Amino acid sequence: MANMVAGTGGKTVGFYSPAVVCPPDASLVLISGVLAVDRDAGTVGAGDFETQMRTVFGLLGETLAAAGSSFAELVKMTTYLVDPAHIDDFYRIREDIFAELYPGRRPPGNTLLVVARLVRPEFLIEIEGIATTRDLEGIHEFIG
Repeated sequence: MANMVAGTGGKTVGFYSPAVVCPPDASLVLISGVLAVDRDAGTVGAGDFETQMRTVFGLLGETLAAAGSSFAELVKMTTYLVDPAHIDDFYRIREDIFAELYPGRRPPGNTLLVVARLVRPEFLIEIEGIATTRDLEGIHEFIG
């Protein structure tokens, strides 16, 4: 697991770590933006922010596992929202999800951005991530 750096950069606004140090014996996994899609690339939860956010986290977890990693090794996220009205919902839902994923309150770093739109107008949230792994075989199988 990556080491979280406490007490740096002042207080955080929400539930994330201000800095994370990757272990020297691990490789990085760079995860492209994850959207709320089903197996056929159809939109899940059109118009429903919470459904889309929970779907994105579920797919992010699947992607991490396929790459030989996990949420415990997720060191940084970048979150894109299309509506600033969803910021409070994002914090509330993330607190709920992270309370389960990170009971010791050692979550990854996060940058939250509000953008004009995502690749398709029905998408309300997209999350990309950086994780570590020691499973190089898993990475090679994952990326082909």
